[in-house]
Amino acid sequence: MEFLDALSGNTAYLIIFLVLIFCGLGVPLPEELTLLMAGYLSYEGDVLLKPMWIVCVAGITCGDAILFLIGKKWGTKIAAHPKIVRFWHLEKQAKIKNYFKKQGTKTIFFVRFLSGLRGPAHMLAGSMGFPFWKYLLTNFGAVLIHVSVVLGLGYFFGNHIDAVRKNLEAAKHMLIVIIFIVVIVLFLKYSHSSKKIPGS
Repeated sequence: MEFLDALSGNTAYLIIFLVLIFCGLGVPLPEELTLLMAGYLSYEGDVLLKPMWIVCVAGITCGDAILFLIGKKWGTKIAAHPKIVRFWHLEKQAKIKNYFKKQGTKTIFFVRFLSGLRGPAHMLAGSMGFPFWKYLLTNFGAVLIHVSVVLGLGYFFGNHIDAVRKNLEAAKHMLIVIIFIVVIVLFLKYSHSSKKIPGS
């Protein structure tokens, strides 16, 4: 992604916007590194910080929303395919759909900070019938935090950009562990509550 370092002006806004949309669609591009570079370009004065922040928020939100809508339109058909049902039984699909009704908001929010799970989770949320307006608000809130933190790191520590990249990677791994633990706890809590007999 070194080519981002050489961008400036309107070209920088456009390229960053397109890259972040592709990131949201599941293309294997480093979203966090792109945000860091966007912050660094702002620090260098090649672009303005506020417009770049808006571009980043818009790019990520659009990419995520497109993937959600793809899941909403074709997810059910894909899940019903005989080859999919063979490995992902209808009973499991029903349990996941029920899970999204109860814990979908938390899942969508936290998954924004897990690069490897964002795409599948957004598409799954769409296929499970999660309300689009609720998805959009929840994900948008997480995107605001995500962009502000990572873009801000690139901007405020622009003169130490290499060190920021390394620290971001370490922090990302720590965050993955923390969220993984939270997900396990929520899953165990949900599994325990679902096994309870009504009226007991």
